[in-house]
Amino acid sequence: MPNLIKKLLFLLEIGNHQFDSILWKTRPEKRKTLVNDIFKFNVPIGKSKKEILELFGYAPHIHTSMTWSYPVESDKFGNTLMLLSLYFKDEIVTSIKIENKGGIFNYLN
Repeated sequence: MPNLIKKLLFLLEIGNHQFDSILWKTRPEKRKTLVNDIFKFNVPIGKSKKEILELFGYAPHIHTSMTWSYPVESDKFGNTLMLLSLYFKDEIVTSIKIENKGGIFNYLN
């Protein structure tokens, strides 16, 4: 029964949910519910670019070789409202941030 409740809450986008790489890659409209877990457990910190591609998928917005971003939330017209930005040093993620249209929110590091 608890798994059924968790699935229902996830589908309704209520609450925060455990990061799941497959869900992140296949259900981009649900990414916002996974973000808190990414920060809580520092999911990308210390990972290589290859590991990031395996976890988050092969479609990051690559701003520079040191900054990659993944869309987290978009409006009904497809405009990105929120990005998960990963910052690399020597090919390893050292910090992460959520970027909103209205500004940047630092969670960690």
